[in-house]
Amino acid sequence: MMKKLMAFLLCLTLVFNIVGCSSSDEPEPTSGTDSSSETKDKVNNTTEKEEADKVEEVVIKFPHYKTGNNVGAKFFLPQIDRFNDKYKGQYRLEVEEIVQDAYGDKIKLLYQSNKLPPMYESPDRDFLEIIKDNHTYVDLKPYIDANPEFGSTLIEESIAYNTTDSGEIVSLPYSYVRLIGAYYNKEIFSEAGINTFPQSWEDFYAACDAIQSETGKAPLALMTGENAWTLMLLTSSYMASMPEGKDILKAQEMVYDYNTAFWNDTFTFVQNMLQNYSTTSALGAGYSTAANDFFSESTAFIANGPWMIGDFSNPDKVGDGFKDKVGATIYPGGIGLGDASGSWYIISNKASQEEVEGLIEYFKFLYSPDELNAFLAAEGGFAPHVPMPEETLKQLDPVLAELNVSLEKNMTDTVPTIFAVIPKPVEEEMTKNLPLLYSGDMTPVEFCEKLTLTAQKFNK
Repeated sequence: MMKKLMAFLLCLTLVFNIVGCSSSDEPEPTSGTDSSSETKDKVNNTTEKEEADKVEEVVIKFPHYKTGNNVGAKFFLPQIDRFNDKYKGQYRLEVEEIVQDAYGDKIKLLYQSNKLPPMYESPDRDFLEIIKDNHTYVDLKPYIDANPEFGSTLIEESIAYNTTDSGEIVSLPYSYVRLIGAYYNKEIFSEAGINTFPQSWEDFYAACDAIQSETGKAPLALMTGENAWTLMLLTSSYMASMPEGKDILKAQEMVYDYNTAFWNDTFTFVQNMLQNYSTTSALGAGYSTAANDFFSESTAFIANGPWMIGDFSNPDKVGDGFKDKVGATIYPGGIGLGDASGSWYIISNKASQEEVEGLIEYFKFLYSPDELNAFLAAEGGFAPHVPMPEETLKQLDPVLAELNVSLEKNMTDTVPTIFAVIPKPVEEEMTKNLPLLYSGDMTPVEFCEKLTLTAQKFNK
């Protein structure tokens, strides 16, 4: 009997223990199980969100030359940062630094290896034709049509230039024009007895002679290296002083025969400028040397675009008060260089749809009123369909404002530069032989023959 009672009590204790444990722990296991699951869910959700965010941000990498010491970097790179801030988490542009002289070869090499970046600029007109023929671009027309506010900023002439025979738009048309003028040191001109910039070529030559004789300084900051930029701008304005030259430049058709009286006269002018009115440092010089000749006040005049104006107050490049000495003008004869023709950004057909959409947003960002006017205030130019606010006009850099006044009062015509009519191989042959023209070891006639031989090798 005692054994049966003990067995009963033991069973009863076990039952109570089982029931008791189940009763007292019932909420906790339920709660504990849910908490762990929710935590895991939260972690998983957070991880998934982070992963989603990473996936959603489209990173677009492309090479560009407006970096480092390039004069255009001052506005270009901060503008990229502003775009990245605005589209943070959605799009981010990353710029691969490359020097300007190497940019064209880099793009051609990437094209040949079928590795074009999502966005690039055409190195020259010949390359643009290759791009068109092989259709290695994204047609921008549907995107422009779908964004009428963006499309309304574009200049019709530029749209036409960038439109193919089939009606596609191969590169971003311009919404602005930046006319290229020239800058002169008013103090040096004054020392030479010249109070206003010459308006004719006869007066220009007389001013150069006076600067040399009265100040002992070289009048012109020229260069024969790279693409001979400052020299060729002056040459372009000289070409435009002749009706034939103006027609050639405005036609923008590639020239393959330089054995003519006009071209002989043009390169006689080039030789005269190099031999008689420039510094010895111009021989083989790149842009930085020519610019430094002007910044250091070794020369009195330099031809360049308005993007140079920011350097006139850069303490790393000029002395105190230099900017106050600089005057801005267009060329003798009332010529301004530049127009809305030309290609700009091209979206590669290798770009993903997400990259294409990101770059279209970038284009719209570039041409938004705030960004466009900030760009024009910093680097000069005007946008026919996007008026600049009065407040911005009042805040323009004085040198830029002076250039605008010269454009309004004195400009009689605008023409493209010589680079619009000489094939790239001819440009390279030209710069290779400029030192010989400078030294007198090659005559202008022989120079023209060299260019013609090169041009005809590449004439289609």
